[in-house]
Amino acid sequence: MINKPQTFIFAGRSGCGKGTQLKLLREYLTKEDKYCNQFAFSTGDAFRNFFKENTYASNLAKTITQKGELQPLFLTISLWGNAFLNDLKETDHIFIDGYPRVKAESEALDSALKFFQRDNIIILDFIVSRETSKNRMLLRGRNDDTKENVETRLDWYDRDVTPAINYLKNQPGYVYLEIDGEKTIEEIHLDIINKIREYCTVCRKKNQ
Repeated sequence: MINKPQTFIFAGRSGCGKGTQLKLLREYLTKEDKYCNQFAFSTGDAFRNFFKENTYASNLAKTITQKGELQPLFLTISLWGNAFLNDLKETDHIFIDGYPRVKAESEALDSALKFFQRDNIIILDFIVSRETSKNRMLLRGRNDDTKENVETRLDWYDRDVTPAINYLKNQPGYVYLEIDGEKTIEEIHLDIINKIREYCTVCRKKNQ
């Protein structure tokens, strides 16, 4: 069993494949360490579940997503913040998908991870071209993936999300790793395992 639980932040443009790779990494760690406990939170999944509640707040938030715009900071932080407070256990590996999205949220996330005494936090930044991202979003067929919304979301990724990730990677306690998201799913998974071995004990077992 690893000495300390690991924290992973998955970043990248929509359609970069980070959700698929997060799932594969979780499966890999589960296989390599039978004692592995995991906490995973996806902002996108959380909002999709939130929209189903049909409340005043959820309907307002749904309209924002339909326009391809960024959700308000308080709402996004409240979703992942409550999940951290209610569901995270001391021995859990943490898998973060879809946040932070603005610099202020990076600061909030950083304070949360420090509160939970996390260090050696691995940021996996999936690099794909704007054109690749756009094509993948349009092909996956989600209701909010219209041509207009896709362009809007790509714009705010470059404007807001990139600075948010840059803020975190320049803080102490973080390891930033670029991942070529243009490769095949299998190639990307192997690339991730090879790159995180230096920082994740359970991933080094096969080399020992």
